[in-house]
Order: sequence, then C-alpha cells, then structure tokens
Amino acid sequence: MHTTQARISIKGPTDLLSTIPHLLGFHPEHSLVAVGLIARKLQCTFRVDLPGSADHLEHLVDLTAQLSRNNCDECVVVAYGDKEVAEASIARAALRFDHAGIRPLDQLRVTDGRWFSLTCDQPCCPAEGMLLPESTPASCEVAVAGCHAAADRAAIAEQLAPAPPGRRAAVERAVAKSLAAEADLDWAGQRSADLNAIDHWLSTSALPGPDDIASIGLALGDLDIRDYALRRISSGRLEGNRIDLWLWVARHMADDLLAPAATVAGFAAYRFGNGVLALEAFETALKASPHYRLAQMLMAALQAGYPPSALGSIGTGDIEAAEKED
Repeated sequence: MHTTQARISIKGPTDLLSTIPHLLGFHPEHSLVAVGLIARKLQCTFRVDLPGSADHLEHLVDLTAQLSRNNCDECVVVAYGDKEVAEASIARAALRFDHAGIRPLDQLRVTDGRWFSLTCDQPCCPAEGMLLPESTPASCEVAVAGCHAAADRAAIAEQLAPAPPGRRAAVERAVAKSLAAEADLDWAGQRSADLNAIDHWLSTSALPGPDDIASIGLALGDLDIRDYALRRISSGRLEGNRIDLWLWVARHMADDLLAPAATVAGFAAYRFGNGVLALEAFETALKASPHYRLAQMLMAALQAGYPPSALGSIGTGDIEAAEKED
C-alpha cells in the first residue's frame, strides 16, 4: 500500500482517473485504489492488490484506517482489472468506507482503456463504458507539480537498482581512502566536514562523483549526521527536495553502508509525497540491514497511512535515543 498527496480540485471521473497514475507514480493494474477527499479536494491516494478472484475477498486489504488517519470525509473507489473481481472488491471497500463515515462519492472500474461507473445509470455513463483520455487539465496540473507516472511498478524499483559495477568499485575504493583520511581528523573536524558535505550537495543540482559519494555515504552512518539530513529534508524547503541525490548515493553503496542512505532516500520520497518510491527505498534498506530501526519505523508509518505531515519528529533526539537503546 502506498500514499501520495496533492491538493488539487477534481471536477469529474475523467479528471480523477487521469491523475491517479501520476499520484501513485505508475500505471496500476489489478489494483484497488482509494482516493480520499476533504471538502471535495484530493487529500490522499492508496493502492492495494486485488485478490486473485471474487471468491477470495477476505484477502483484500482494508484501507479504512488509512483514509481515517488522513481525516477524509469522502472518497472515490476505483478498481483496475477484470469485471467480477474488480466490482466485488469495489463493493466490499465502499461498504467499509461508508460504515466508517467516509462517504463513497463514486465507484469506478477501469479496464482496457475504458472506465465504467458502478453508481451511475444515466446516458453520461453508458454500459459500454467511456474512453479514458491520456491526459486532462487536472493530470497536466499534477504533472507540472512534479508527479510523473512510470510505466509500471518495476520502473519505480529500477530507480534504486545498483549502479554499474565499475562505478560501485570506484566508490568502494573512495570509501577505503576516506576511512584512512578520517583517522587523521578529530571528532569536531570530521563532524564539520560531514555537515558541510550535506549542506553543499543540498544546495546544488549536480550529483557527486565517487569521492563525494563515499564521504556522504559514510557520513550518513553517523546518527547525528543522518538526522541532520532528515531535518533538512523535513523542513519542507525546496533545497531539501533532492530525492535524486539520496537515490544516487544509495545506488553506489555496498550492503554494509546501504541502509542509512536508502532510508534517507525513502524519507525524502515520503516527505514529498512519493509513497511508492519511499516503500521501495525502505525495502532496499531492510534487505541490506533487516534490523535498521529507522527504516522499520518509517515503513510501518507509511503502510499505516500516516501523512507526510506526521513526520515532524523524525530526525530529533527522541528517535536517535530510541535507536541507540536497541
């Protein structure tokens, strides 16, 4: 399950359906999508897999708690896939939302480039469905805001694929060189160098070379420096939105140094609304270091549907103290 946020007005089904891939970050298939609204404005978007068949609806993940945590008062339920399982899943989800006080405004099914309304029998919604346009003014607005749709979920995961072996080897050599150089620095000097490196690379649009990748990757292994990076990201200032930087560093790190960089990348994606990429990053971190506490905590928050605004305490001393106790 994934969450993204964007404050835009939705004027009808075609507006909504054309924006969903941009909000999720990829074009969904065999999926149930719940779009949460507040005062008719889009608040959050969640996606889960459909069950294998209409006979296995007990496997459909309930998204009621996620929409409730985001204070949604209405929603639109959309399913992508075959008619039987899609419509059964929509009906089950809509009933749960309604019982929770989240009114389903519409129930839609999408398949083979057409959309169908399960609640409208007027001429505006013919039985043969309506063609789904490639774009609408609403989807263009979302794209301009920085939300883009990959072809599928695999394309999202590819953003965290390891860099080519030659570049990773160069970074490994730079890591060894940097560790040797650190032996000649006192704690204050090393801390100052690490903080300056974070500030420098957040203030530029360039991507670092092997030596600087190594320095950043090693610095993020220090909880104080990592949390400083998290606070810079959490500030919401434009310069903190350098997801590309953190992904770039993570892709070059060996497994023993990967978890902090991947977690920071995931935090940046989460903070700026890309829940799918955030989940991929946290999974990458935990694959390398299964007990990395911050990645565990952030993944749990994301899956529970906590909005990015709830991340304000991440990077504070309380989080650091909890990790050190482990």
